[in-house]
Amino acid sequence: MKFFALSEGSIHHVTSKTACKSSSVPAVASSSKTKMEATDRKVSTGTLNRLILVAQALESEVETRRNDDISAIKITFSIRVANTILLLLINILLFSGFGKYQVQKDGRYQDLMLTADKWTYDSSNDELPETFAYLRLSGQYLSACITVFLLFSTFFLQLLHLCGISISRITNMCYSFGAVPFTLFVFGLEMHYSTCPWLDEYFISYSMSDMSSQCAINGWALAGIFSLLSCGLFVSEGIITAFFGNSHATENKETIV
Repeated sequence: MKFFALSEGSIHHVTSKTACKSSSVPAVASSSKTKMEATDRKVSTGTLNRLILVAQALESEVETRRNDDISAIKITFSIRVANTILLLLINILLFSGFGKYQVQKDGRYQDLMLTADKWTYDSSNDELPETFAYLRLSGQYLSACITVFLLFSTFFLQLLHLCGISISRITNMCYSFGAVPFTLFVFGLEMHYSTCPWLDEYFISYSMSDMSSQCAINGWALAGIFSLLSCGLFVSEGIITAFFGNSHATENKETIV
């Protein structure tokens, strides 16, 4: 009986140890699971913070680009307004053709108005002196067509801008840079015609020794200078459009953000 009692006590002791070990296993598993969940939360929080920083950086970039585009649009609008005024003045000066001519006989200066109907000499026209016999300004008609086209096209682009109709950047760049050689052509031609080159042809043709007559078409000289200024405005507009006219890309980035 004593042996049985000892055996029963030993069994009870072993059973208690086994029960303690069994109860400690779920506690360790629960602790590990809690640590894993905490680690996952930290990783998720770090990822979320990085995404927030990326979104803020993209939003800041979009805002900067939007501000640059607004500034570029305002500058381009101002340049086109100034260019429209210049082209209007060029056309007025070109078609009026005011200047002065020194009469060969008495040396007095006479006012001239070489309008479009006088760009080719007509012997029946008493307003032109005889020394204008070689007056054939065929290039002036081409120059007038160029300046009229540039005036109306620039005005049309401004009208589209005021109506809120967007124009592609490539179209604006092609127009701005494409107008540069034409304005330079007008500049060179007007500066040449403003010196009255037909007088030299007349004196050379008739072998006249007295070539003291002077002539200057000041209106065409001013038109040439304004054409050069207009050329500079076209170049400025093209450069601004090329480097800052990226509104479509900005709108797409803003939509993504």
